[in-house]
Amino acid sequence: MDITIFRIDDRLIHGQVITAWIAYADAETIIVADDNAAGDEFQQSLLKMATPNSVKLNILSIQDTIELLKTDTSSTRALLLVRTPKGAYDILDAGIKIESINIGNINMKKNKIKILGNFWVSQEDIDCLYKISEKGVKLEVRAVPNERSQDAVNLLKKIK
Repeated sequence: MDITIFRIDDRLIHGQVITAWIAYADAETIIVADDNAAGDEFQQSLLKMATPNSVKLNILSIQDTIELLKTDTSSTRALLLVRTPKGAYDILDAGIKIESINIGNINMKKNKIKILGNFWVSQEDIDCLYKISEKGVKLEVRAVPNERSQDAVNLLKKIK
């Protein structure tokens, strides 16, 4: 499997993914790697409804995603979506090699720090993003492909 875009977005599949990221990734399939969605039929049905018929959808736990990525030797182009930096880190920590990760949206929640309007982080998020960066993975923040990319680590360093 060829992961053409690896994206952290707590909304998973939504308008920006459908209208811009699928085409930009040239994706034949979307992999949603999320333990909650994998175990929740209602979330699965919403994700399926949002996905165009021309694109295959796999909704898997983080562990099942790791196994798929380790065993699938096809040339299928995939857009990989995770909800959190921890989900992304867990995939990388299992030995999956990725050059860059796009951070699309991490929403505001209690005890999170605002980095940008669509990029709020907890201490766990910060720790995971730094660990990802230490693995040599580029972290870039942008909501849509034609937006200017910003380096997530440089943005995190500005936190006081």
